[in-house]
Amino acid sequence: MIKDLKNIVFVLLGISIPISIAATNVLLALFLIFWIIEGGFKKKLIIFKSSKWLWAISSLCLMFCIGFLYGEAHEDASYVLQRIFLLMFFIVFISSDFQNRTFKIAISMFLATNFISACLAIAINNEFISPLHHYISLINEESALSAFLKYNYHNILLSFSSLLSLALFSRSNSNKKVIYLVLILIYSLSIFSEAGRAGQLTFNLFFLVYFIYFLRIKILYSISILLFLITINYSSYNTSHVFKHRVDTLQHIVKNNGEKKNSKNSEKDIRYLFLNEGIKLIAEKPIFGYGTGSFSSVFAKNTNSNYNFIKHKTPHNNFLYILFEIGLFGLLIFLAIFYFQIKSLLVSKNINFHLIILPLFYLFLMLFDSYLFIYTITVFYIFMFTIYYKVKDLEEIVN
Repeated sequence: MIKDLKNIVFVLLGISIPISIAATNVLLALFLIFWIIEGGFKKKLIIFKSSKWLWAISSLCLMFCIGFLYGEAHEDASYVLQRIFLLMFFIVFISSDFQNRTFKIAISMFLATNFISACLAIAINNEFISPLHHYISLINEESALSAFLKYNYHNILLSFSSLLSLALFSRSNSNKKVIYLVLILIYSLSIFSEAGRAGQLTFNLFFLVYFIYFLRIKILYSISILLFLITINYSSYNTSHVFKHRVDTLQHIVKNNGEKKNSKNSEKDIRYLFLNEGIKLIAEKPIFGYGTGSFSSVFAKNTNSNYNFIKHKTPHNNFLYILFEIGLFGLLIFLAIFYFQIKSLLVSKNINFHLIILPLFYLFLMLFDSYLFIYTITVFYIFMFTIYYKVKDLEEIVN
């Protein structure tokens, strides 16, 4: 009975993650309760002990707790600890038993919900309908341009959904697999008509990775991917003023070493400021950093910046953030998580390229923001990695 309830909750997460933080919170709490009631902790402990990456996650959480004991500024410590301990749900999910049917349904629900979200976002951006908060009071006004979630989170989920759909298409033997191509088209139309650069960058980069990958085995797939990328980027640049503005602005910032385009504020782009000044500050305390929750106050105190550090609690780069607060030791533990996760996905002699796209996708994302501390994206990663880790081959899901 409890096992069945856990499987149902896991499937429902595939629906809630793309649309509601509140619903996701409730489902995670329910899953934890069922996990505790279920018992079998001796078996669960054995699973934990056998997974080096779970040890690394626990060590990272411990490092952030220790980081609370040194340094002079800990204003954002509660913010950090709440988010870092979310990673402990890895233990809860990985030590649970699931049916393969659960993963099939969960992925179907995840892709379908993102499809609905993409369709609504396209309708909103083209003014066919008003933003959803006009109809549903529970939806935050910040989600006005992207259906249910903030545009940057929405964009990232659609980007990965596109990659997942491509992987499922390539592994499927079903005559209905063309559905995955339709999903990719709708996802991409939403991604490239909105402002989320992280989603656009990951989409382009990893589709290029797939272009290279398929060159060796399926040349037609490879050529089709390249033509699709050229078409979607060219047409979006010429038809979407939002995408064109984002591309032009990014080009200007890169070419002018962080100088913002058409801005009355002479201060450099925030990511350039954080990188340049952050490295200088890190050099003063490279081993253990400044302590947990210290970034915003230390940075504001030591730099002449007009940015609002109540809003910007992290340097928009997870690697830089961890190095800043808990130093080199913390960064090595952080990297160890992904090293051992990738290694755990490559246990068979036949390397499953599609599976390692997930941790590589998340690692790349964290160059642009502190996505390890962003609830929706962290839960998405835990949810999807659980599927990839347990399944081992996407053919088990699509065939």
